[in-house]
Amino acid sequence: MGMKRGYSILLLFFTLVVSLSAAMGQNTFTVDAPNIVGSGERFLVKFVSNGDVTNFVRPTITGADVIAGPSTSTSSYTSWVNGKRTDSYTVTYTYVLEAAEQGQINISPATATIGGNTYSTRSVTIDIVKGSSSQGSAQSSASQNGGGQQSGSNQNGNQDPFASVDDDDPGITYGKADLFLRLSFNKTKVVKGEPIIATLKLYTRSNIVGLEDVKMPVFNGFWSQEIEVPQNINFSREKVGNQIYSSALIRRYMIMPQKSGALTVDPCEMVCQVQVVTKRARSRSIFDDFFDNDTYDVVKKKLSTGKHVIHVSELPGGAPESFGGGVGKLSMTARLTKDSLKSNEAASLIVELSGSGNLNLIEAPKVELPQDFEKYDAKSTNNFNNTAEGAVGKKVYEYPFIPRADGTYTIPSIEYSYFDLNQRRYVTLHTEPIEVKVAKGSANPNGATFIPAAQKSVGNLGEDIRYIKTAMPSFKKAGRFTVLNWPFYLIAALLVAGFFGIKKLANSRIALAKDVMRTRNRKANKVARTRLKKAQNYLTQNKVQEFYEELHKALLGYTSDKLSIQRSELQRDVIEETLIGRNVPTEQVALLISLLDDCEMVRYSPEGAAGAMDAQYKKAVALISDLENKL
Repeated sequence: MGMKRGYSILLLFFTLVVSLSAAMGQNTFTVDAPNIVGSGERFLVKFVSNGDVTNFVRPTITGADVIAGPSTSTSSYTSWVNGKRTDSYTVTYTYVLEAAEQGQINISPATATIGGNTYSTRSVTIDIVKGSSSQGSAQSSASQNGGGQQSGSNQNGNQDPFASVDDDDPGITYGKADLFLRLSFNKTKVVKGEPIIATLKLYTRSNIVGLEDVKMPVFNGFWSQEIEVPQNINFSREKVGNQIYSSALIRRYMIMPQKSGALTVDPCEMVCQVQVVTKRARSRSIFDDFFDNDTYDVVKKKLSTGKHVIHVSELPGGAPESFGGGVGKLSMTARLTKDSLKSNEAASLIVELSGSGNLNLIEAPKVELPQDFEKYDAKSTNNFNNTAEGAVGKKVYEYPFIPRADGTYTIPSIEYSYFDLNQRRYVTLHTEPIEVKVAKGSANPNGATFIPAAQKSVGNLGEDIRYIKTAMPSFKKAGRFTVLNWPFYLIAALLVAGFFGIKKLANSRIALAKDVMRTRNRKANKVARTRLKKAQNYLTQNKVQEFYEELHKALLGYTSDKLSIQRSELQRDVIEETLIGRNVPTEQVALLISLLDDCEMVRYSPEGAAGAMDAQYKKAVALISDLENKL
């Protein structure tokens, strides 16, 4: 009994220690500051704790004037998700700073006592640059993100937003742009097959509340792959020219030219919904930049990256016979999967091409195996990542084989050539010859040694020819001619009956499929109304993401069921073509496409979508009613 009590006390003590350790591990103390500011700009620096602070030790700040602070604020939040309650609590110390003319701002670590333990933040260095900073809430959101990079003029050799004036584009006023879209390339003069990284970014000094009519760039003549697709738009500060912008990555691609010449990349286009000030608040104070009392309106601005040209040169002539299309920097190794082999046992030759370049598109090296090896088709495995240098890693080729006779064999040196981008010439790689010792293993079931017919019909293996049988063959008397036997007629009758049975089954399945399509068409409106009702519930609860997701399902599901289009084939052009073919007015087709685009874009910018929910719902209900009358 005493021992059990001792175990219980020990277990309770261990549980308390673990609980206390977990509770202590949950405390955090962090600093939130921009990475770049303009000269003379006022900005916020926040020190945030997720627990009560009993002692806050201020940091040392150089390179900026402290206009106000530290001011203390607390916030708490409780949420219920699937019946599980989550509580959060924060204490924030906020400074209002004003940057000097140029140089750097250095902020030493602040310390705080939380739950009896002392925590310190990291030190912060903020660059001060000449030029005004981005304004509005775009600045606020950007300043909370420490990311960003500095960039000067456009390095891709195409038109830079600060190089000239374009009066035709309402979305860009070059030289004083508040909003523009840029598609940049890490290089624009390449050889055929050379990897290029294309980066699409959005720059703003205004508050963007929504995006619509997004058309991504088209890379005609290139192999292309998206290597970075953010689920949400996250802004960070970036200096362009002499201005500070809030920039966000939209897409990053890896592209490889498949032909030579001047290849044109068609532009990316989008429409941004931007808040503009319609009325300024009369009183101004140092806090007006952070607590906005101005009156705003939302306007639409169309942005375009313009066309870009990539100059692609042909690879030099005189490529070796072993050239496999590789462009970059490669190395090669070869090995066997087994150290010891026996005849009639499977093994593989593994060839690895490692390095960087267009690993996605290279061909398999040519391998010669000994004649007495039964060969099988090679298979490849990718083990690389797409980076700014192209695909980095290795591509593994496996060549399965079975040695059919014992002995000592040699796999000749493997040769593979590629175009080296650094040396600007073809480089040929070689592996060492591999000696293979094959021990005597189990014989084939028929007792014969396998020798591929394409290589030699008969071979002397140091003994007599093994696969010719020398025993006397046995014979038996032949029966009656097959057509005269009753089983022939029975089999023929069964085949005819089977043919008509299969035909009847196929016809019934076709009729069933038509019935399914008619059922989907008949119930399309009912299903859509059910989903719209669910969307209306989310509307009353002001759940933006859930509302637009259900509205998107209602519109897309109705279109699929009513037009009898498979979900996998439900593309924009298919929808437009089918509706127009059924004499649906073009304005209703455009409205459907616009509603679908709005629903899809909410995941990129949900902040400003709440105000349009009611109008979008009414449009969807009216549209489905109109389509139901016409289809």
